[in-house]
Amino acid sequence: MHDLQQLVLARLIDLGDESGPLSIRAAAERSRGAVSHENLRKIARGTHSGRLNDRTAEGLAIALDLPIAEVYRAAKVPRPHTRWLWPERFDRLDAAERRVVEEVAATILEAREKGLRDAT
Repeated sequence: MHDLQQLVLARLIDLGDESGPLSIRAAAERSRGAVSHENLRKIARGTHSGRLNDRTAEGLAIALDLPIAEVYRAAKVPRPHTRWLWPERFDRLDAAERRVVEEVAATILEAREKGLRDAT
């Protein structure tokens, strides 16, 4: 979380003017609702959970005028790939089986994210 906090604070200064840094509220407004004032405030204060969903990452990129890859890098979260379209043979899985596959995939992602956070 520390790198993301530093990135946010540095960009607020960069986007400000002679009167001071860009306000958190003004930055949130730049995102057109993609990141809330509260989330941005928590990140800037270092009290955010560190879990960053794609909408928040996109909102931060817009609010801070940054490439989204830089936001993901600072948050230590892998950037999402394109939508995953499963081969047709998987259409035969019923709802319960699909939930099992989703739970396995979620567990893999959680382990990866924890590993990335622990590596720093």
